[in-house]
Amino acid sequence: MSDNIHFLSDSAINNSEEDLFNFKHYADKVKKLIQLNSSNSEAITIGIYGKWGEGKTSFLNLIDNKIEHFDKKDGDKEYLKWHFNPWRYSNEEEMMFDFFDSLSKKFYANEKTNLQEVGKWISKYSKYLKAIKISTTVGIPKVFNSKVVFNVDEIFKALGEDLQGEAITLEVLKDRVNDAIKKVNFKVIIFIDDLDRLDKDEIYTILKLIKLNANFNNFIFIVNLDIDHVSKAIKDRYGDNEEDGKMFLEKIINIPIHLPKIEDADLKEFFIKKLSQVRTNLGLNKSENDEVFNEIIMEFSSNFFSSPREIIRVLNSFFLGAFAIGDEVHLRDLFWVEYLKIKNGDCYNFIKDYQHKRVFQEFDKTLDFNDNYDSEEKPNGNRKYLIEKFTNVAFVVNSLFPTYYSNGITILGGKPNLDLLDKQSRINHIGHYEKYFSFHNVRKTSVLKLNAVEKLIEQRNSDSLILLLKNLFLDERQHYKILYRIELIIKELASKDERNFFYSFLLNNFDIIPDSKNDMNGLDYRIKLIELMASTLDKDQINDNSKISLSLAENLDVYQLSHFTRKFNEDKSFKDSLKQFIYIKAKTTFNVDNPIYKNPYNVSNKMIMFYWKLGNKEEFNNHINSTIINEENIKLLIRNFPSFWDNSYFGPLEQDNFEYLKTIIDIDFIFQKIREFNPDLVKRINHNDYEFPDDEANTEEQNLEQFIYWYKKEKENENLLLLL
Repeated sequence: MSDNIHFLSDSAINNSEEDLFNFKHYADKVKKLIQLNSSNSEAITIGIYGKWGEGKTSFLNLIDNKIEHFDKKDGDKEYLKWHFNPWRYSNEEEMMFDFFDSLSKKFYANEKTNLQEVGKWISKYSKYLKAIKISTTVGIPKVFNSKVVFNVDEIFKALGEDLQGEAITLEVLKDRVNDAIKKVNFKVIIFIDDLDRLDKDEIYTILKLIKLNANFNNFIFIVNLDIDHVSKAIKDRYGDNEEDGKMFLEKIINIPIHLPKIEDADLKEFFIKKLSQVRTNLGLNKSENDEVFNEIIMEFSSNFFSSPREIIRVLNSFFLGAFAIGDEVHLRDLFWVEYLKIKNGDCYNFIKDYQHKRVFQEFDKTLDFNDNYDSEEKPNGNRKYLIEKFTNVAFVVNSLFPTYYSNGITILGGKPNLDLLDKQSRINHIGHYEKYFSFHNVRKTSVLKLNAVEKLIEQRNSDSLILLLKNLFLDERQHYKILYRIELIIKELASKDERNFFYSFLLNNFDIIPDSKNDMNGLDYRIKLIELMASTLDKDQINDNSKISLSLAENLDVYQLSHFTRKFNEDKSFKDSLKQFIYIKAKTTFNVDNPIYKNPYNVSNKMIMFYWKLGNKEEFNNHINSTIINEENIKLLIRNFPSFWDNSYFGPLEQDNFEYLKTIIDIDFIFQKIREFNPDLVKRINHNDYEFPDDEANTEEQNLEQFIYWYKKEKENENLLLLL
């Protein structure tokens, strides 16, 4: 990427060299007319009409550029320019008073004495306006440390001005300003931009300023505005509807100038130059990007954009997306996604959120939103909703998510090449769709690196694969995405040799896979991958997978092996061998200090017990009997059999739990041990009136009581209770 990375500027142009829309020709004509009007002393207001983002400020700047420099005839006046920015003020009064104060300073700044005279009278005029305001405002006199007065002359004196012997009125002061301007032979051009960005009261204040308070002779106001917005803002003051507002504007604006139309060729040239700047800022100047950017240019139409500013906004959004994830997606698709984001946020959000609603059939790898699978007509389902609801961007939906079949007729060149869509990371391939909307997520993982995993598998490069996976797993926030990609590789590797290599690689280097908290099913990352490998091998009806399955089993501990084994159907020829492996690994794993039931949270304990007993009943019973050395171990053993709900709590020992326990454990032996360690508890539990707790979560003590209950109940049915 380039070191000079920045967004496209939305600033208006300042000179003709920057003019990409050929505004300068019309601006020069307007400027010439203003210059030719030099001898006319009447106040004039020129309105430049245009929509938001169409270039009003740029057009204004082209008029402003060197407007005071022209060959003057006898009687022609000099020009004084001033840009007034109404946005900088917090209220209407501040706006109006500062207008005159700042304008007077513009004259004071000039060394010519006569110009300073103009500034002096404008300053007096401004103070008189303030005096009028003060005279009608209760509480203001406190500022002057005097009593409340309402006489304009007195307040005018308090402001430091005194026109002794004259009747002070605004008209008198306005005449003094006009006389001073006439003497210096100057015209004043005041540029006011962004009138349509003000609220309705501020707009009214500016219009009042132009028409009433500052309509001095030899003043020219040039005002930028969106006529529809301004008319709507002022309509309530002068009528009932927008037309009333427009009629009032006609009284204010002497000369309306509508912004010249931007020709399609000029707008396209503007787009091409700005897109080229984005490409340069991204550092994408290599020839392999030519095709993508040419495709974007070919698809451009001036009808897609309402203004040059909208082009800038779309390209800046595209720049940000490409900067974040440009290497992970197809840039042409990303451009139109960012276009949707700016042009129609509702459509963009619908498509973004659709990932939570869609239902993909297993064979369908492309996305076109035609999700009413019972319908033979297209468009249907959400595709029909999209193109009917968001008509202004329907062409983007059709372009990004082409429909390849309609009523059995092939369109758009036939069935898509899924491998090509995948290779190009196109948005309508379900493997890449989500990236276009999650690139801003800090938990994203580089697709380039993930693609490299498959390349290294193809090369059987174990050393590089270890380094790459370790690097990918450095950021814990990315684990779930990396694991998801590994899961896809496990399921989708087409080559048997590559699959067997990768499966063996994973189990031989399982320490690369991070430990994790158990999911809602009690499975961590490693166990999930083990079960997925087994399921994939089990579903493979083409290859004989007995050798690789048994080879993988040798690298698993007894817990992992139990999860691996349970995923194979009983019809697999090697299933019995896997069960035998469980027994062999169990008897070498567990001992008196490490009984098999020590951790009841391990969901595979019961399966291991079952296959150990199946493999060698005597050895298994000896292990259990030798470890029942206290009541605590009995509780742990029984705790393995109640249901473990939501991976968070154990329920009661139900009858079916007890029945399964009987198939594995010698319950007579366990009961005798309970009576040995805690005879009072055995006597206290009455199988006729024992009540199971209402709470869903049961303690170890409660499960122990329930074992005694079920045992006594069973022996009663066998008429053996008297023997207890």
